[in-house]
Amino acid sequence: MIRVEWYEMVNELQGYRVCHPTLEHALGVTDLVALCDVEEMGEPDITLSDVLDMWKSIPIDTNAWIVHTSTNELIGYGFVEETGADRMDTCVFVHLRYKGLGIGTVLLQKVEERAKVLAKGKPGKQRLMNQLPFTNMAARNLVKNRGYHFCRLYERMKIVLEKQPQMTLLPEGVILKTFRPDVDEEALYSIYDETFRDAWGYSKKDATTWIAQKKGDGYDPSLWYIVWQNSFPVGFLMSRMQEDGLFIDLLGVKKEYRKHGIGKAMLQYVFGAAYERKQKTIILYVDSDSLTNANRLYQQVGMDIHSQTALYMKEI
Repeated sequence: MIRVEWYEMVNELQGYRVCHPTLEHALGVTDLVALCDVEEMGEPDITLSDVLDMWKSIPIDTNAWIVHTSTNELIGYGFVEETGADRMDTCVFVHLRYKGLGIGTVLLQKVEERAKVLAKGKPGKQRLMNQLPFTNMAARNLVKNRGYHFCRLYERMKIVLEKQPQMTLLPEGVILKTFRPDVDEEALYSIYDETFRDAWGYSKKDATTWIAQKKGDGYDPSLWYIVWQNSFPVGFLMSRMQEDGLFIDLLGVKKEYRKHGIGKAMLQYVFGAAYERKQKTIILYVDSDSLTNANRLYQQVGMDIHSQTALYMKEI
């Protein structure tokens, strides 16, 4: 049974229904988020499989909310996800025709109330991260007024391939291999943990949970790669094919192997794999203040900044 709450808002439409979604709402949520994406950056950055994949990792009957009008139009969506031992992430979306009516505030209230419940009994301070378009000043002002502070800027980078990419040779003795399911999980997690441990916002997870979350909808082991020197992993790249292009999820290289062309070689290799599959659009997100200057590497291979996402934080 869906628990329903009613909020009266001062506008020409008096009734807005707030409830937890079911799987039947996944397509409506996808359409709403896509509409918000188009408004902010000119094109959608979400697919139905993205929503379903996320909903596998969060209990939507407690950690997600949707808002309907009296005519049953889905106009709002928000969620909170536990993404680490001391971190939770949230996003809130409101239909462009219904902004300024308090719907975003209601969803943020629900998110924060749930985050406080999730934080109880956990050691140390819990961080609630709110991601929103950098150009959306109304949303940024809303979260600032609720006690969040700006802490990071992420760039969505993109390239549309016009021809088969040129390959960069790996250093002598270093080889790239496709990920082998049920064989390389431990090696993959170890190189991820080592290369991202110092990254801002990193939160420790156990290997089994991390691998399971990455093997969601769109998982294709032929688009995961590990770079080896002898029997030791020194770099990795994880990507997946989406409706809007090939999405590069993570790329990392061990500190002592950086600046030797390994990251560039992995990128060009996956570009080539996408091109052979007749997918010419490549997308990724990068921290604009990356400690490894990853954004410079992406620019070197021809990627451009397409949009920016601001990350605001609030301690719970």
